[in-house]
Amino acid sequence: MLARRPQLPRPVRVHHVPFSQRRPAAWIARHARFMRRLADLETRVLGERLTAVDTARPVWICGMARAGSTVLLEYLADGTTFATHRYSDYPWLWTPYWWNHLHARLPLPKRPPRERAHRDRLLVGPDSPEAFEEVFWMHFFPGRHDQAVDQTIDAAADHAAFDRFLDAHMRKLIAVRGAQRYLAKANEQLPRLGYLARRYPQARFVVPVRDPVAQVASLVKQDRLFTQLSGEDPEVGRHLLRAGHAEFGPGKRALHVGDAAATQAIADCFAQGRVAEGYARQWAMQYGHALDRLDADPALREACLWVGYEALCANPADGLRCIGRHVGLDEAGIERRVARHAPRLSEPDYPLPFPAEEVARLRALTDAVRRRIAVLA
Repeated sequence: MLARRPQLPRPVRVHHVPFSQRRPAAWIARHARFMRRLADLETRVLGERLTAVDTARPVWICGMARAGSTVLLEYLADGTTFATHRYSDYPWLWTPYWWNHLHARLPLPKRPPRERAHRDRLLVGPDSPEAFEEVFWMHFFPGRHDQAVDQTIDAAADHAAFDRFLDAHMRKLIAVRGAQRYLAKANEQLPRLGYLARRYPQARFVVPVRDPVAQVASLVKQDRLFTQLSGEDPEVGRHLLRAGHAEFGPGKRALHVGDAAATQAIADCFAQGRVAEGYARQWAMQYGHALDRLDADPALREACLWVGYEALCANPADGLRCIGRHVGLDEAGIERRVARHAPRLSEPDYPLPFPAEEVARLRALTDAVRRRIAVLA
């Protein structure tokens, strides 16, 4: 009689991405045209309820990742003034009015806030604000995040269908939240400032920026983390790209803003493992491009507030007040927010992961743009 072969334990599958963001999200991404038609139907059904909603003064927080944009989003989203996307909206982003009415009635268990996937001390829950607007830009403007495609969308660009869709979406989100204005964090918006400002002349933009070496260090840290998580669960990388996040992880891509050769140099850095250099080049090109646009457009320059992360952490109360006034919050609302959020602001306590010679190289790549920003932030 043959002895039984001992059974080896089955490998444990790791799921970093929850079911709702794997299966339904993948289906929705594959059927975006159908979801767009459903969104248009929602708009028609709501009809007159949306006409009374004011979208004249939206606010966008935009800039490269890892400069404090999430903290600023949470600060402005605190209260009833602004409507913004939440974690619970994903992946049902296309029909925010219907989905939020349904979600409020679902018998879901209460979940306490927990540290987000970035492992950066920020606690989030289903109602926490998050950046999801990029999903719509990817649908209406082909080639988003394609390193061979110039991502600049300036004031002269014409896309009436997207204009109608975005404005209706903003109205629906404001209406279902019972808010007054629209707010979004959108890291890819710097090359689109002119486009948005032309359509919303009263819009305000908040541009967070950080000392380039520190920002590069944080981007490298996140890139390593999400690359590791993607190795454990390949759905992580797919989820990031579906949600419009190509800043780090295995699917990271250079952001083309008009200089094909510079973009290729960044892509080469990423492909060859010189990730810090790639991020430094991206930092200089992306922020430098935005500064050039603002220099050519005084009205757009006035609409943008540059927020230096280090200065904000050194004097958070005054910095947050300045942001609140820039976007048009009343003084009482500003003070309520400052009392809640100023104590949360502090610089990370981890050391820079670069030797002195690499720090010098990163400084050389970014210093010219850093000096221009220092005048503003």
